[in-house]
Parts: sequence; structure tokens; C-alpha cells
Amino acid sequence: MGKLLLALLLGCVAAGCRAEQVTMYLMAVPPLTLNDPERKGVAGDIALEALRRAGYDVRLEVVPSNRALAIVAHPSARNLLIIPLARVAPRENRYTWIAPLAKVNRAFFSLKKSVRTFGEARASFHAIGVSRGTAGLHILREEGFSGDQIRELNQAQTPPKMLLQHRIDAWYGPLAEGKELLLSAEAAAKTFVSPPLGPTYNYLACSLSCQPQMAARLAEALAQMEMDGSARSIREKYGWIDN
Repeated sequence: MGKLLLALLLGCVAAGCRAEQVTMYLMAVPPLTLNDPERKGVAGDIALEALRRAGYDVRLEVVPSNRALAIVAHPSARNLLIIPLARVAPRENRYTWIAPLAKVNRAFFSLKKSVRTFGEARASFHAIGVSRGTAGLHILREEGFSGDQIRELNQAQTPPKMLLQHRIDAWYGPLAEGKELLLSAEAAAKTFVSPPLGPTYNYLACSLSCQPQMAARLAEALAQMEMDGSARSIREKYGWIDN
């Protein structure tokens, strides 16, 4: 794989060709991905560096998560990249999975009580907020939570905000995101956080129709970043330790 990537890049340089442009959809999930001019979060910075190493120019599209998921999963989509995509069973056959960018743990955040297992959460919470279309929703369904317990919320509704307003009993979401949004100032004194429950690996993924050469080049670039420590350096810069 390393020799293949090197040969492709050297061939391009010898021919004087310009970097190929690709489109990547970024779903803003702080701090994993950020819509910021100077930085794009842990997964965003790693993915952009891999694209640079693989010889691609990137046209970055930042749109609501559900829209990004639908665009890239559409049967007509060709060679569209997306980050950060949690790899869960309902998505398995809808995307091309290139390589993992970060491990994401999830937890229950509540103002009422602490729980340690999915079973305790099922018994304790009558209304659990989770962002619509996310891996968290799929995980809750797989763990046997009823439709009456799950409150699917749009990004604009902001599940943490609804929790602080006592409109839901708990919020189930990424641990790092929850800590950033909830565990500050007044909220820190009254928010119970469960142990990590429901981890996933979040990937750089592509539409189902994806050039094998592009997927291979990006996978190789990401593997090299893991080997040379640059991916680890980016994670450390953000304080990301498999949260």
C-alpha cells in the first residue's frame, strides 16, 4: 500500500498534474469536528491532513448532520466523503468505510440520578433525548429502549439545553461533547454522568460508489499518520484520549 501511494504521487508530480479536488461533508460535532476557520476538530484535522498527504484538494461542505448523511448515502452520490461517521449496523451497507479517525464513548447525562448500565437507564428515565439520526439513536434502539422513552431531537433543539430546562429526564450523547456543553459553571454542580456506554469508532467514510483508488490512497495516508505519530499529536492537541 505504501509503495502504491508513493508511486501514484510521484507519477502525478512527474506529469505536472494538479491535485484532484474532492468534496467532503463535515458534520459539526464539537469537539470531534468543528466549523471553525482555523481548526476543524480532532477528526477534521486528521482527515484534512490525510487528504493533503494523498494529494487531494478539498471542498469542505458544512451542513446539518441529517442532510449530510442523506446526501452521501443517496444512490446517485459519487466519491463524496463524510466525517465523522460512527460505524453502526444500520449504516454498514450505505457507505464505504475508509478508516477510523477516533473512538467515541457515549454517556447518559441527567439532573436526577446517576446510572451505570443501559438497564438502569431503561428503568430510571422516562424521556431520553438523543439527536435525530445519530449513532446514539441506533444504540438506544438496539439496547431495547422503547419508542415512548426516546425523544428524537433536531440539532436546533439542542438536547443539553432541554435537559437543563427539565424538559427531558436524560440526554444520551458523546461523552466529550457532553462535558464541553454541560459540565461548566452552574451545570457542573448538578449534572450526573454515567460511565461510558455504547462506544463507536467514527470514520472517514465515502459514498457507496467510491473510487477504490481514492479510498486506498486515503486509507494508506491515515495508516501512515498513525505510524509516524502525527495523528496522535493532533489528538493530544485537543486533549482527546479516547474520551
